[in-house]
Amino acid sequence: MELKKAFIKKGIGGGLEEVIHELLPKHTGYVEVQHDVAGQEHPSHTHPTDEILHIIKGSIYFTVEGETTQCEAGDRIYLPKHTKHASKADVNGCTYVISILKF
Repeated sequence: MELKKAFIKKGIGGGLEEVIHELLPKHTGYVEVQHDVAGQEHPSHTHPTDEILHIIKGSIYFTVEGETTQCEAGDRIYLPKHTKHASKADVNGCTYVISILKF
């Protein structure tokens, strides 16, 4: 599935193991689990691959194309390659799974 537009699906849910198996690419790619401490920021940047992020614990303020959304446990973020985005973890930090899709 090649992503065409960035979007966020709220309330998908799922535990760590379930989400990893769900997001593990069917072809070429990988998943990683990342934890951002409270207030950690990732300045605006892009990636050369499509990515899907699934929030496991905590929350994060995620900015895509100038619009900021607070994403919480169970929310999923879909980012096509070369989409400019930034994030900042909330006061309790944030743990999430990132699926990197290589075509």
